[in-house]
Amino acid sequence: MNTFSKVAVLSVLPFISSVASAADAPKLADQAAAEYRNLSKYPEWTLPVPAGAPNPILSEREPDTVTRPGPNGAGPALSVWAGEIRYQRGDTVELFAQLQSRPQKDEDILTAPSADAKGPWTVTGEVVTQGGDSLASVTFADDGKGADQTAGDGIYSASYTLGEAGQPAVGQATSLGFRVTAENDAQEQRVAMNGFQYSHPAATLTGKFADSIVNGNLVIAAQVDVVKAGRVHLSGVINSPLGEPLVIAQTAAVLGEGEQWVELPVYGLPLREAGVAGSLSLGAVTLTTTHGMPNALGEVLENAHTTAPILPTALTDKPFGRSDLLDTAARLQ
Repeated sequence: MNTFSKVAVLSVLPFISSVASAADAPKLADQAAAEYRNLSKYPEWTLPVPAGAPNPILSEREPDTVTRPGPNGAGPALSVWAGEIRYQRGDTVELFAQLQSRPQKDEDILTAPSADAKGPWTVTGEVVTQGGDSLASVTFADDGKGADQTAGDGIYSASYTLGEAGQPAVGQATSLGFRVTAENDAQEQRVAMNGFQYSHPAATLTGKFADSIVNGNLVIAAQVDVVKAGRVHLSGVINSPLGEPLVIAQTAAVLGEGEQWVELPVYGLPLREAGVAGSLSLGAVTLTTTHGMPNALGEVLENAHTTAPILPTALTDKPFGRSDLLDTAARLQ
């Protein structure tokens, strides 16, 4: 699911959990229709971020932690994660593992191993391709050396750098996995697997931006440096003067080589509805190269630009009128 799909789901389905029985179905349909009509006010390329929700670009880049218990749910469980979901060509990847005791109650979070957890544990890992072929073996340590920041904190760390022969070509990316095995003196094992990406974007953001109001919409212009022609995807989150994410916007373009500007249009209505007055900030922005699958993720720049002061009256008050969502709303009623 991409970032825009996640935002749309957050906007449309917050009431699903309240459904108790089939008797609620007509009411649910009416609520869904109302939500679709509300979303139809905005184009697909500019969606409001629900109040209180995190910045969708930043949250999508947070590494996932995979946790696997022992047989029949036995503890301790093994959790593994990478330092980032995306690494640039030539970067050293940081990998982490932790053994955690099982919670006493379902609502309890996993905690550090209790004193009666059998040990010590030896933690090793294997970096593999998408096809499962082994690239390298790594040893995890909790000694405060190398990739490990703090000795004895229960977090085992390792590092890995992809060899030159395996590095992705310009405009491409490579998805890799890492399988971690923890074994104690009783030969009990815990195994968990996670992944990360090596990315070699064909275009990058230079860090230069400009803004303007055009036909009631905010337009952010981003300067990009293209080393190989092709298609790119630009997305950005606009923050309020208080730093709260208001909208996420996206655009795509096919670019030739060299430095050039790409415009990111931001539909004005959701900003006007938010009552913005003053300067807004580009809370997060990223450029993705879409020459192939997986897409080559670019760096995320935070708080990259502050706009000139904006008055709500300068922004459009006209609903966009997405026909696909209006048609869906009509079918629900």
